[in-house]
Amino acid sequence: MVLAVDIGNSNICIGGLCGAQHRNIAFTTRMVTRPRCTADEYAAELKFLLGRLQVDCATCEGVIVCSVVPGLTGPLADACRRLTGKEALVVSCTLDTGLTFRVEEPERVGRDRIADAAAAAAHYSLPCMTVDLGTATTYNVISAQSEFLGGFIVPGVQTSLRAISAGTAQLPPIAPEPPRDLIGRNTVEALNNGAMFGTAAMLDGLAERVEAQLGAPLTVVATGGLAPYITPCCRRAVTYDADLLFKGLALLWERNYESIL
Repeated sequence: MVLAVDIGNSNICIGGLCGAQHRNIAFTTRMVTRPRCTADEYAAELKFLLGRLQVDCATCEGVIVCSVVPGLTGPLADACRRLTGKEALVVSCTLDTGLTFRVEEPERVGRDRIADAAAAAAHYSLPCMTVDLGTATTYNVISAQSEFLGGFIVPGVQTSLRAISAGTAQLPPIAPEPPRDLIGRNTVEALNNGAMFGTAAMLDGLAERVEAQLGAPLTVVATGGLAPYITPCCRRAVTYDADLLFKGLALLWERNYESIL
């Protein structure tokens, strides 16, 4: 089993990759991202979480770390090394990803975006656009030739809702949920539906424009916790893949693990 660690701005997701080409996900768990935590603290928390799942860290054959919080990449890699005895493979654009980067600064592309794009190129029809609905909503466009063409980054749904609540006197904080109808009949519904259908409309609109620019039918794949709420609000076909990023990490491990042996 390979221990996969995805360090996001809000949460750190941990998964166990096993089976043929490590494509099976044995477990997932998560903890809150705390930028000031040390490797010692993260090692203790990881040991506790994995212990509850009865994961024997000593039997892990490797570790792969994907991080969009540079200050935590080292501490988490160190914490994993202490638990498993293995050096971590850290995701970057310099790995063998199966992609050709057609962007100005490949080294500045989010590591989660690289994992999503690598998985999409390997598992879905191209050209493809991935949509990851996290703290930020990130869109990646992959050409028919497996080229990473770039994409779009906008504030995430919950980020936007928190901002509008904090910046106004009469709009309450809400937790997003599947909308019952299109038009909100009260303030909470108006906020929720605006976020859900607004994001869906943006997704539809961007996909339509990308499809027109590429001149070919576009596959759209969505992932992230709010994707199941938003994809039903879309007018076009959107595939929901909850494990897209972990699939990408499995692929990157298979292509690159020998570099750290």
